[in-house]
Amino acid sequence: MADSESGNGNNCEIPGQRQYCRWRFDPFLKTSNPLLMMTSNRMTADEFVQRRHELPDGGRWHELHDGIPVMMQAPDDGHGNTVLNLSRKLAVWFQNQTERRVGYACHELGLHVAKNPDTVYVPAICFFDSGQQFGQTDLAVATEVPRLVVDVASANDRRREMRRRTLSYIELGVETIWIPDPQKKEIQVLQRGAHTLALGQWQTLEGSHILPGFEIAVKDVFAQPSWWR
Repeated sequence: MADSESGNGNNCEIPGQRQYCRWRFDPFLKTSNPLLMMTSNRMTADEFVQRRHELPDGGRWHELHDGIPVMMQAPDDGHGNTVLNLSRKLAVWFQNQTERRVGYACHELGLHVAKNPDTVYVPAICFFDSGQQFGQTDLAVATEVPRLVVDVASANDRRREMRRRTLSYIELGVETIWIPDPQKKEIQVLQRGAHTLALGQWQTLEGSHILPGFEIAVKDVFAQPSWWR
């Protein structure tokens, strides 16, 4: 490859199989920007799970797009603050529930949204309220469909693909999707059979019937933790 020979690119290879992807450092994005190479030897979701640790950085921040592993841009501080603030609020909501079974949340759990070729997206948070309690917690790819998905529109690659991602979640059977956007400081709420809501900083995100009683000010979702200041 010309990029590899010049020292400006890197190859992403898995031993014993054909090359799946390569990426080039983009000085403007200051991150690894995947440039996918079409091959005749694509991965299934099971193969992706089994061999993900052989990918760069142990497979962290990788997803499977149409059978090809893709290294996503690493989350920035805005992404981290968003996930932290929502996770803390969810933890308080769980603690305040009096029912014996109220569901549970998983972080960075893969969702197998398409087959032949396979696609696995990895949203920030998934909420389950059916099946065995905590049954999906230790999995790399979920075997059940969550009721709620939180996918943060932070890095450029996620923002570009967000419409496709959300449509895939809906087709999978996800009932509600929250899309926090740290740049715009707004949250889009998508529900099956309902109009999309765009909540600004002056508004409140509510859990509706899925998380009854849950609410958080949109501005607090994107707030920087006090200990960070």
